[in-house]
Amino acid sequence: MNKQTKFRCAVYTRKSHEEGLDQEFNSLDAQAESCKAYIASQAGLGWKLRDAPYDDGGISGGHMDRPGLQQLIKNIKAGLIDVIVVYKVDRLTRSLTDFAKLVDVFDEHGVSFVSVTQAFNTTTSMGRLTLNVLLSFAQFEREVTAERIRDKTAASKAKRLWMGGNVPLGYRNEDKKLYIRDDEAKTVHLIFELYLKHKNVRLLKGELDERNTVSRKHVLKSGKQTGGCPLSRGLLYRILTNSIYIGKIQHKDKIYEGQHEAIITKSIWDQVKAILKTNAIKRTTIGNSKSPTLLAGLLFDGEGNKLVPHHVSKKGTRYHYYVSQRLKTGDQDSGWRIPAKTIERIVMDTLISSFGSTATLLELMLIKNTSADKIQHISTIGISIRNQIEKSTHMELKVLFNDLVDTITLQTNQISIAFKSRYFAKRFGIKLTDHAKFTLVKPMSIRRRDQEMKIVIDGQEPIAPSLDNALIKLVARAYALRAGLEDGSIVSIKDFAEVRNIDHADAKRMLPLGYLAPDIVETILKGQQPIDLTALSLKNGYNLPTLWMEQRAQLGFPN
Repeated sequence: MNKQTKFRCAVYTRKSHEEGLDQEFNSLDAQAESCKAYIASQAGLGWKLRDAPYDDGGISGGHMDRPGLQQLIKNIKAGLIDVIVVYKVDRLTRSLTDFAKLVDVFDEHGVSFVSVTQAFNTTTSMGRLTLNVLLSFAQFEREVTAERIRDKTAASKAKRLWMGGNVPLGYRNEDKKLYIRDDEAKTVHLIFELYLKHKNVRLLKGELDERNTVSRKHVLKSGKQTGGCPLSRGLLYRILTNSIYIGKIQHKDKIYEGQHEAIITKSIWDQVKAILKTNAIKRTTIGNSKSPTLLAGLLFDGEGNKLVPHHVSKKGTRYHYYVSQRLKTGDQDSGWRIPAKTIERIVMDTLISSFGSTATLLELMLIKNTSADKIQHISTIGISIRNQIEKSTHMELKVLFNDLVDTITLQTNQISIAFKSRYFAKRFGIKLTDHAKFTLVKPMSIRRRDQEMKIVIDGQEPIAPSLDNALIKLVARAYALRAGLEDGSIVSIKDFAEVRNIDHADAKRMLPLGYLAPDIVETILKGQQPIDLTALSLKNGYNLPTLWMEQRAQLGFPN
């Protein structure tokens, strides 16, 4: 920074919770204003604000899977930023490990980092030391707070206390204790009785709807009323499996006697539980044979929550996804939502490459010293399974996966495939010890752009190129718009938008795409574009430069 006269400054803001973000002036705005004022105060030194915003609202600083941060890093690597300005250092990250990674990126690209309220600058060794100490305490505080909350919750539930949250249907909260509401208790009784009658949640919901049975009504502080809606199937499942109705308190896999009165008798509860278990086995058997989703029943997130098949239909086409069960049932607001084809292809490619590698198999089985014949045998079996995966039909793959795979766990930084130990050992002809576990772990990175998600398995070659028809269509329209304006066949962008039945603003954003570098267009037409370059990201995510070299750098193409 010694001889440089102009410094392009980027402001990064973050808030952990979504509360208050809908206000006209929120925490992100306050952070940004302070940072902009600081940059303005350094104008004499050549500091200039870069217009592009880098905001992450409602996202924890304990990880780096943040759209705003990832866009910031990408622009740093593209050489578009000289100084990063934040309100406080913990807005950038609360993890010491992540901070070290970020500083490496900053150093590699000659970028400085400034906190306006703490006067830190990473261009000096003392600044780095101070930041490391501060972040160590920030991370320690976050971890201790989380442990304290978990321990308090577990201890309180062990003492039969209700720990708050949404009050279950049939109860009311008074001084943090649950008391039966007679009117709602009748509804709970009805739900259990009708389930014993129908033995099917879909039929249960149908009869409840006919009886106009609705959820509890809530009046918010704003005066808005919520609830009063037909009971969803997800809510009915939660009611039928909630041990609070037999006077108990559950914490993870442990159940304690509660201080509140039961609504349902133990006899009815046991009958319902038995029917639910039987139906679950039937659904699994039927689903495994008929479901179009290959990984049904196998996918979980890092916290052990299941990812269930889900589909939507648009213009007669059905799109399949795997969605966090708690997200689908409304128990939480965030979770995984992955296109089925994406994750199924990734799992297949991971298995194909792993079973085709003798070294990977030996490492998986923890085999260090063995005979050449044994190694050859393992290699032959591995190649046989690899070929089976490559050549099997969809239904054959479902059978193989259900025999071979126990669980597939997705985390933000890795994918873990745990195999069924007995089947795995038998297939490879190895001795199965009492505690043998065969789990394949591969580093994984997630790249997000708006609502789209791309998953890359580190160390693997990219999945075979595939044409992105939406991206190709967007570029084709952009070139048609440009050509029409140049030869006069199109009078205005507004006329083009009306003829093509698209939004005028979308058409205006489309025009710069008509000046993409020819080699970028050719790569898109071949389906070989960078994995995070999509129609949505190209249309909404970039202020596209005119120079082709800058386009390549910004869009992730090699120059």
